[in-house]
Amino acid sequence: MKKHFDDISQQIPVDLSEGDSNLSPLRKAWYKNEIDSNTKRWLALDERYFLRQTLSTPCLNVLESCSDSFITDLQGRRYLDFHGNSVHQVGFSHPKVIGAVIDQLKKLSFCTRRYTNHLP
Repeated sequence: MKKHFDDISQQIPVDLSEGDSNLSPLRKAWYKNEIDSNTKRWLALDERYFLRQTLSTPCLNVLESCSDSFITDLQGRRYLDFHGNSVHQVGFSHPKVIGAVIDQLKKLSFCTRRYTNHLP
């Protein structure tokens, strides 16, 4: 297993066999030229406390808000999100999704692993 130390990831070893796409020279250039100091601070905290996911970390940016199919970063840049994990297809903050979440929270907001439940 090769180890690589990325200045963005605060010297945390990365297994290059996992194919993390965010270690490219373009990623480093993005971080250096497009990310402000406030965003870098939040990215560093995320990197420090959260587990890595293959192909999605270290995180690319920090979001301020999401609405419909758009995401907005801390620097006010708005992007059309083509990522594709369920909510992207119906849009962020879609009233039907919010309603379904609220309904579920009213019925059963959490179930410990000592028990199971019959709710969808």
